Amino acid sequence: MSIPSTFDAVKSHLAQVQQDPSTALDVALIEKLQLQLIESTDPLVPATLLSQISALLPILQEDPTPLTTLGIKATTNFSFTDLQSVDPPVNLIAGFKAPSPPINLLALSLLAKAGKSSSEAAIVAGDSELVASLVEVWLSTSSTEVAQAALETLWALLEIDVASHLETGEREPTGDRAQTGQGLMWRRVFKDKDVYGLLFGLCSLRNEAPGDLSKRERTVAQGRLLALLGKAGKLRWDMISTTQIPEIEAKYQSDSILHFATCQMVQESDVLMHMTLLSFFRELLDIEAPGLHALSYVHSASTFSSPALDFLVAQKLHSKVLSYYLDDSKLDPVDLIYLSGPVMAYVSRYAELYPNHLLQSPATVLDGIVSTINRSLAIPAIQWAHGESPTGHLAVLASLPRVLLVEAGKHGANPVLAIPTDPANDEALDVLAKIFHGPQRNQTPGSMDLNTSGQTPTDWDHEAAAARILYFLYLNEHPTFWTSVVATADVLVMKNTALSAITFMRAIVTANWKLSPPPSSHSNASRFQLPSEENLGQLSPATSGFFPSSGAWAVLTPPALTTLLPYLFKPPRSYADFVGGGAGDSQNVVWKVATAKHDVLVVLLDRLRENGGQIEGFDDIMRTLQQRVNEGPWGPVQSGGAQVLTADL
Repeated sequence: MSIPSTFDAVKSHLAQVQQDPSTALDVALIEKLQLQLIESTDPLVPATLLSQISALLPILQEDPTPLTTLGIKATTNFSFTDLQSVDPPVNLIAGFKAPSPPINLLALSLLAKAGKSSSEAAIVAGDSELVASLVEVWLSTSSTEVAQAALETLWALLEIDVASHLETGEREPTGDRAQTGQGLMWRRVFKDKDVYGLLFGLCSLRNEAPGDLSKRERTVAQGRLLALLGKAGKLRWDMISTTQIPEIEAKYQSDSILHFATCQMVQESDVLMHMTLLSFFRELLDIEAPGLHALSYVHSASTFSSPALDFLVAQKLHSKVLSYYLDDSKLDPVDLIYLSGPVMAYVSRYAELYPNHLLQSPATVLDGIVSTINRSLAIPAIQWAHGESPTGHLAVLASLPRVLLVEAGKHGANPVLAIPTDPANDEALDVLAKIFHGPQRNQTPGSMDLNTSGQTPTDWDHEAAAARILYFLYLNEHPTFWTSVVATADVLVMKNTALSAITFMRAIVTANWKLSPPPSSHSNASRFQLPSEENLGQLSPATSGFFPSSGAWAVLTPPALTTLLPYLFKPPRSYADFVGGGAGDSQNVVWKVATAKHDVLVVLLDRLRENGGQIEGFDDIMRTLQQRVNEGPWGPVQSGGAQVLTADL
């Protein structure tokens, strides 16, 4: 173990300052010691420094940052147990109560060490005053940096101390940390009157609420509380959603901390807090969301819902947000400028994570959502060209169940058909790519695919089949759209749009498609039945005479065969297309487009190998494709390395 050469000098200097607080700190000397502190430093050094710093901070007459920074650096390799052995003991509570952000940050840095061990977190949980002080500094500080550090510290203590799911009855979490805690920290925060009461009291706008915080400071505290509840709900939904201390909850006309935060705490006339609350609702939707899958554990009213959505529905918060989307006149015109984004983000997330719950909504709601999107897309072509697209509505559209879009098309109301590829717009291309690509594969632990017997409005297979149908519906409505996409990909001065066009190509090549399922005899799914393969031609006759079964084969079918494939085979644009022979390509657009294009070739080759040949000339196409893949992103090159510009195929 080593002792830094400047340790004795700093030790003497700090003792001198303690004897005469008017003595100025030797910042240069302190910073030199910081540089000498390494992992192999003798533990006596940080222990001594911490004792001196703790004694000096209350009487220091200048900015304490040099000392607090030294304290944080010196204790980098200390555990919380090591800190407890420091004599005299470090007063963390005094550090939290000090009206100095640097001192607060030092105290938080020391307490955060307990968040690395469940046994040390349990020690913290045993000190009610310490936890209450932590909560108080978190909610009441005017320093954003201190508030963030306090939240991270509090959350680290809670996360490491989660009790086993066998004890709590909650589902087993999927995070990296195993559950080895006893739940003592959770009980201290949510079942201790002094601590739990602070969560309500410091965030309440009632006149008789405790504390001397101003209204503005309380609204800031409200946002901080919502941030914690969003995290806590993912680990212990029961703690935030059920009654813990009736005496406190009843005082604030609520039956849980979640009910208080969502229904009693926020004044919706405060548009910024209203925005925060709407964003919190959206965050809640992520908790145990089923998507297109059935969870092996069900804590909600149905397999289509979740405890969080059940709560939002029961409190009429869900219907309230949906009503804002369907009729924005319910919001003040000025507030609408700020709230429309969070409202659409909520609807988008709900549609994506709860497709079957959405499809069970009344027809007025479903038709209203489709109509709202259609109205938003009825804009002049010049707006699309200038990038002035209805971003929020496009996000909602991209999240809707595809079977709903197919159903809307039966009545001439399919909004997908209103999205243009000419003029080019990157957001439009991204939405089309997501819809036509099909549903993502199931990667959720503890879940399984829904059955395909027709007892659910939609499932993975139906969404995959609907994606294929929507692609061909769009192709027949816009027969030249591949020409537009290829032209867009070649306009390198519009980098984002060009890359979106190539991303669209890849989405089709790798599409998750299925053939249309046989008709279902279940009446509850009849509204969203997809046309059978036999009826598909009547719904939208394909100009090619048949419907390819996969995205890779769609590329080998006209019109993609005569437009997209030649574009993929030809070498990319060269640096010669830019002023200065590449010097003008400061964003490396040529390289990014070339590599993205080559990636499409690679996945196309892989998919065609998997599926085998179905058309005349398939072997020739595969040989040309293999050759182009082997040539790399730049295509054929001369021995000198310069790109050879070959003729288009």
